[in-house]
Order: sequence, then C-alpha cells, then structure tokens
Amino acid sequence: MTQRDGPPAMARGMPRPAAARGTPWLAAVGAALVVAAVAVEGLARRYVVAESAQFVVFAMAAPALIVLGAPGRPLHLSRALDRLAAARREQTSFPRAAAFLLVFIAVSVAWRLPPVMDALARRPVLLLPELVTLMAAGTGLWLELVPSPPLAPRLPKPHCAAVAALAMWSTWAAAYALGMSGHGVFRGYDPAGGALSAVADQQITVALVWAASAFCFVPVVFATLLTWLSGGGDPDEELQRLARDERQRPVVRGWGRPARGRPGP
Repeated sequence: MTQRDGPPAMARGMPRPAAARGTPWLAAVGAALVVAAVAVEGLARRYVVAESAQFVVFAMAAPALIVLGAPGRPLHLSRALDRLAAARREQTSFPRAAAFLLVFIAVSVAWRLPPVMDALARRPVLLLPELVTLMAAGTGLWLELVPSPPLAPRLPKPHCAAVAALAMWSTWAAAYALGMSGHGVFRGYDPAGGALSAVADQQITVALVWAASAFCFVPVVFATLLTWLSGGGDPDEELQRLARDERQRPVVRGWGRPARGRPGP
C-alpha cells in the first residue's frame, strides 16, 4: 500500500473518533432542557428561583449541550457548517472570542436586573426574547470554548480557560449582589402563601446560579489548563501561530517590513 493510498484506506477501515463526529444525544438533552424550562413558566412568574432555573438553562446548560452535541450534520447542515468553519479559520481568534464574551456578559446581566426580572414576572410574553437572546449569546460563547465538529475553537488553552473563567465570574458577581441583600429585591414575584419567603427565594437562587455556573465552566477551565500544562498542547502554540501569520502576510512596499531582494552591486 502506497503512502498516497494510506490515509483514505485508514479512514475507511477505522471509525472516526467521537470528537470528530460529535454526540447528538447531548444536543437532544439540551433541547429537552429548554422544553422543560419553558414548561415551568407558571412557577417562574411566582418564584425567583424558578425564573433563575430558566435563565441557567437558556444561558449556559442548553447552549453547552447543544454545541457539544454538534447537531449540524444530523440536521443536514454540513455544507453551511463547513463554510462557516472555513470563514472562522480566516479570522483572528482572540478578538472574536472576546466579543462573544462581552455579548454574553451584557445579555446575561441585562436579564438579571431587578426591573427586567419584575417585567418577566408580569409579562409572560417576554419569555420568548429572553430565550432567543440568551441562547444566541450562550451558543456563540461555547463555540469559542469547545469543539463542535466541523467547528473548532482556535483559542490557545490559557486564553480559553480565561474566557470560561470570566464568563463564570460574571454570573457569580450578579448572583453575589443578589445574595448580599437582606430584603426582597424583586417586586413582581409574590411567594406569599407559598413555601418560600422572598429572602429565602433569593438565597436559593444564588446557590442555584453559582452551582450551575461552576458545573458548566469549571470543567472547561481545568480541562484546558491541565491539557496545556501536561504537554498535550504546545506551550508555544500562540507564538508559532502568530509567526506563521506574519510570514504569510503580504508585504506592501513603502509600508511595514521591506521586501527582500538581491543586494545591489
């Protein structure tokens, strides 16, 4: 068997690894979580903890599972995803990831503000824009953190860990501000006659958001750092990539680095 025939034959004889084909059942679990979160809308209009469970699913849990499940190929979106993957490879990775991180933080904090939370309790129709915006922001962020074949993150391992940690800390900070309050912050929720007081409702909400954020983002932080430190990744990966980009960048005469030429007489 010649070297030319080797890779195709190997590809035919060996199954693709799980990372290359995705795990669609994770995407199905994510979709099921979204349906379950929508189904508790009645409780979410009475208790902050129920609304916060919706927030956790829409912003973090469901986007993470859907991205990890890589549902594009089972949904026959291979061509569109391949074009998107090619376009992403041509873009600088860190500014794009930073932009998705900022969008995620802005959207998440906006939906946790007391006036917005009160509006969610009084106007159930706001559930739809909450679902759409949080899912979009969360999916964009997770595509920068974990592979979703054929899409793959281009961030170096330390940068990936930093982005995941900042996303987690942003949700923790918003929950911490709520937990520091000794009285009911929200006016649209009325747990009177229920099993929870307003303060207890808020304290359980803080614990839920902290635990869900840690469960989603801490594995990414530790996995990427351990892979990088154990030698599974190249510590000089970013420097090597920047050097390759610099060598491939066209040089314009009169600006930047002069083009090499033969020395004069």
